[in-house]
Order: sequence, then C-alpha cells, then structure tokens
Amino acid sequence: MPQPLPTSRRKFTVLLTVLLIALFTAAMIFSTSLRQPDMQASTGPTTTESEKDRSTTTKEKHHKQDKGESDRDNAKKDQKNRTRSAQATNNAGAAPHGAGAFSMTGPAAIHGATYDVMPYQLPLNPAGPQATMVRWVDGLGVSPQRARQGTVYVLGHAWGSAPLVFNPISETVTAAVDLNKPPRMINGTDNKPVKRYATGTLNGSRITMRDHSGHARTWRVTNSWLVDKNEAIVDPDVMAQHRPGRIILIACAVSGVQDLGYNVIVEGTLA
Repeated sequence: MPQPLPTSRRKFTVLLTVLLIALFTAAMIFSTSLRQPDMQASTGPTTTESEKDRSTTTKEKHHKQDKGESDRDNAKKDQKNRTRSAQATNNAGAAPHGAGAFSMTGPAAIHGATYDVMPYQLPLNPAGPQATMVRWVDGLGVSPQRARQGTVYVLGHAWGSAPLVFNPISETVTAAVDLNKPPRMINGTDNKPVKRYATGTLNGSRITMRDHSGHARTWRVTNSWLVDKNEAIVDPDVMAQHRPGRIILIACAVSGVQDLGYNVIVEGTLA
C-alpha cells in the first residue's frame, strides 16, 4: 500500500496543475487573437446597399455624360457634313450672276451683307452702302460667274471710327499678326521686296456669294496677310489675277480705333 504524499508535496502538485491549466488557457486565447485579423482580412469589406446605389447612380451619370458628348459630337459632324454638302451643291450648280448676298463663316463671320460690281479704276474705292455692301471688281480678274477660270477680287470698307462691312476680317487679321516683328520679305512683280505679315487665323472659313436666283459659289480661306498699301499692287499673290478658282478680299487694316497703313488680304480657293 503506497504511502500518502507529504502535505507539502500535495500542495506543490496542485499548484503545478493549476499553473499548467492557466498556461494552456492563455496560449489558446493568444492563438485565437492572432488568427482573428486574418479572418477579417479574408472576409473583405462589406458593400452596403447605399454604396451600391451610389455606384449605380455614378455609372448612370457617366453614361449620360458620355451619351451627351457623343450626341453633341454627332450633331457637329452632321452640321459639317450638311455644310460641305451645301458647298458642294453651290459649286456644282450654276454660278451667280449679277448682284446678291455675301457671307463668311469663321472667327470673322459676316452675315447680312450684299455684293455688287465696281469698275477697276485706281484708287479702288468701293461705293456704299459701306456698312453692308462689298464690290467685286470688273476689269481685274474674273466675275463670280467665271470663278473657275480666274481670281475674283472683292473689296469692302473697314474703318476705325465705325463698324463697316469688312471690319470683322480687318480687325481679326490685324490682331493676329505682330507688326513689331520682322515681316516676311517676298519678291514683288517690280522685282523689289514686298513686306508681309501673314496669319492662318481665318483658314478654313467659308466665303459665299449667292445671287438673287440662289446660284452660288463658295471658297475656303487658305491664307491672310497684311501688306503695305503702297506695295499691295506689286504683291505677286495679290496680282495673280489669272490663278483659277481663287478669291481675294481686300480691306484697310484696322486696329481698335486706329486705321493703319496696310491692306488686309484674305485668299481663298473654291471649296
């Protein structure tokens, strides 16, 4: 029969057992706390119904914006196509004969103007009404009716003290060049240098002359420049009157209320 353990040994055994149980329990709790973040990470964020609604609304807004931009782009394309079609129809049909309406699109738009004829007589001074009428020159180049065979010359007034018919093109072209910079020098028809200040600011604009019967011709602007008034008559591009399918607009240069010693030249070709 085994001998009973001394009292001190029994106490030690009980304490050791309690200590082991406590250590085991603490280890289990610590292990569980380490695993908990991993469980949360693997679960991932929860998307609420309100967040889903906001996401759907945002997508719908973006879709509507994209659709609106697409519709605007399509409208612009349709407008361009209609414009090109009208221009093609203008130039495919009968040419204008006699007086009629003059218009121009682009940054120097001109609407509601009329045109008629004037003789080639120096100095060139187109008759009025100066605020609304331009004149093509009979005796220099060709008439609008023969636009394919040569250059049509159209003159209009621009003035610093009042808005006349060609003020839009004069002010726009003059503002687009820097008269403080050296000009481009070209050889004039008199073999002397001609000074030019050129800009593409009106390029792509459309010029249309339409008679009272609806017959029309349309030109697309390809270049614009300022030339000294005393040198314009020897500028080789201004005076190339037999160059086919071309138009030349001529006005005085205006900067604000100031009239300058230059002519504004706008050149275009049949669209």
